[in-house]
Amino acid sequence: MTELIPTQSRAPTATPVDVGATVAVTRTAFPQLLTALQRRGYRTVGPTVQNDAIVYAEIHRADELPIGWTDRQNDGYYRIMQGDEPTLFDYVVGPNSWKRFLYAPQTVLWRARRTDDGFVTETPAEAPPKYAFIGVRACELRAIQLLDNVLLRGAYVDPAYAATRKQLFVVAVNCTRPAATCFCASMGTGPNATDGYDLALTELTAPEHLFVVHVGSDAGAALLAEVDHRPVRDAEAELAAAKVAQAAAGQERQLDLDGVHDALHQLRAPVLG
Repeated sequence: MTELIPTQSRAPTATPVDVGATVAVTRTAFPQLLTALQRRGYRTVGPTVQNDAIVYAEIHRADELPIGWTDRQNDGYYRIMQGDEPTLFDYVVGPNSWKRFLYAPQTVLWRARRTDDGFVTETPAEAPPKYAFIGVRACELRAIQLLDNVLLRGAYVDPAYAATRKQLFVVAVNCTRPAATCFCASMGTGPNATDGYDLALTELTAPEHLFVVHVGSDAGAALLAEVDHRPVRDAEAELAAAKVAQAAAGQERQLDLDGVHDALHQLRAPVLG
């Protein structure tokens, strides 16, 4: 499953793409997406196989993605296994999240050093990480938006989170199959990504292995212009939509939202009473 990755540093001839457009990118051309992101200075983070799980980690090549791997999940059960096709994204949300990259569990706020005149405090001047997330699911996009509500739009804005979030590039992936534990369709949070992304992919393996790509931002349009692509065919767009619809219809669980809003507002903090 090893593949050759282009090593040129110069961008290929740009083919303009409009925001809101939908195009097709073949599996062969997919590595160009990572190359284009890295050429722009992004640290690419995506799914990869580690310790018998599909987790999010910094990756440098497309062959570090979970090619051919799938998963099975249920109550107290999680296993990964080789699937029947060389897919890149045939898994569901795994055991960790994107939060640890956006909102690091440890951050240096200030340092103090001792001098002859006492202690001097210093604020770190490190630039925030410039991340590109590859493979964000619709439910995870909604979770990131909730983080935004707390850390960007509340009474207190977290400066470290704001700096990292501002330059984040998001490549979403629409789910084409659910896990037994999925219930996003009942909440309107998936399996189709509707906003909050720069590019959104739906992976198809037949009759040709390719990605139906929807452009969600100016940054996404500019990047995709550097990746080989072609107009999406009607049959491909219809198949992509059908697969996402099947993923929604195949969910065995749902959350009844009636009364949830009022019930949450009636909760009291256990400490404050």
